[in-house]
Amino acid sequence: MNNHVYLMDNESIRQLGEELWRRRRAKHLLLEQVQKQSGIPAKVIEGLELGRYLQYGYARKLLKFYGVNMKIVLE
Repeated sequence: MNNHVYLMDNESIRQLGEELWRRRRAKHLLLEQVQKQSGIPAKVIEGLELGRYLQYGYARKLLKFYGVNMKIVLE
């Protein structure tokens, strides 16, 4: 569903957020449902999806919740 995402700049954080949003919407889940099932506060999920910030642990947990692996490439 997505290409590689490089986590080094604001654009990449925004791209990851969009991908998280797409994954949630593809599963027809509301923020409140994801919060309840994943244990991640809705405000954090929303902030990640909007690309306001990156909290790697939460992003990783959400991706795992959606059944997606994340690959980080260091160059």
